[in-house]
Amino acid sequence: MSEAASSQAAGPIETPPSAVADGLGEGFPHLVRAEPGAEDAVAWLEQAMPRLEPQLHRCGALLFRGFALGDAEDFRRAVAAMAPQLRDYTGGTSPRSRVAEGVYTSTEYPKHLEIPLHNEMSYSVRWPQRLYFFCAVAPQTGGETPIADSRRILQAMPAQIVDEFERRQLTYVRNLASAQSPYNAWSKAFETQDREQVEAYCREMDIGYEWQRNGGLRIHERRPATRLHPATGERVWFNQVHLFHASNTPMGGALSAQIEAGLPMAAYYGDGGRIDNATLASVREVLNAHRRGFRWRQGDLLVVDNLLAAHGRLPFDGPRRILVAMS
Repeated sequence: MSEAASSQAAGPIETPPSAVADGLGEGFPHLVRAEPGAEDAVAWLEQAMPRLEPQLHRCGALLFRGFALGDAEDFRRAVAAMAPQLRDYTGGTSPRSRVAEGVYTSTEYPKHLEIPLHNEMSYSVRWPQRLYFFCAVAPQTGGETPIADSRRILQAMPAQIVDEFERRQLTYVRNLASAQSPYNAWSKAFETQDREQVEAYCREMDIGYEWQRNGGLRIHERRPATRLHPATGERVWFNQVHLFHASNTPMGGALSAQIEAGLPMAAYYGDGGRIDNATLASVREVLNAHRRGFRWRQGDLLVVDNLLAAHGRLPFDGPRRILVAMS
């Protein structure tokens, strides 16, 4: 089922065949379509979002389609109507550029690479509760943003892995390059070149840090593997161990402890123990089994509850421009 967009209370209508063809037949994400002639998308979203909150909590993601959203400024205004308090991307791992206040490119990873499913900044003590993705330029081939229900992922995860992860927790390690480095610079990650600001942020966010002789920065964070949703009380799979772990490198994790410690990212058990590759293979198998996708259309706006749904990015050819905001 989907909901029709209008200035009145939206009533349920059947998901149209075009939505089924675009991979939306399962209701995940939940499709919200604009009625013909609907022009003021910002006003409608501001009015309708409180009514759609229960649906977001049930499904984990809403896809707004057919609304009059054309560019980054339209997107910024639409998100501001739904979430007046946007957050920055300080401490993030994905290469991004800021487009406007609170608006970023979704990622600048090479187009031929897949970004696996993950919950945004689940390695942090302060993660975004919601993500807003906007399709400014739809990809011609590939480039979908797959999503997966974090509740179902947890239910399907082998009990032994869940028990071990919850008992020992997880430690994420990042080796950031010097402030002037063109790749993986700590100044880019923390959006400042001021070391004192970085240190204050790390203390506030419970991040261990050590400055390196080469001007780089090594940080480490110990976090739970699961969380409880603050509104629904549901327990969810909420970590990025499969992204940080050495098995996510081209070498597949066949590394000595010394080499692994020098990688840009690494993941361990919270007590420092190494996580074997077979465990991560099982984690990835569950994640991939729950992946659902849809084809982007220009003007689409995807709202994701970051605890209830993981997201990723598939490889693509040709132009693609997806923007993101976080609250």
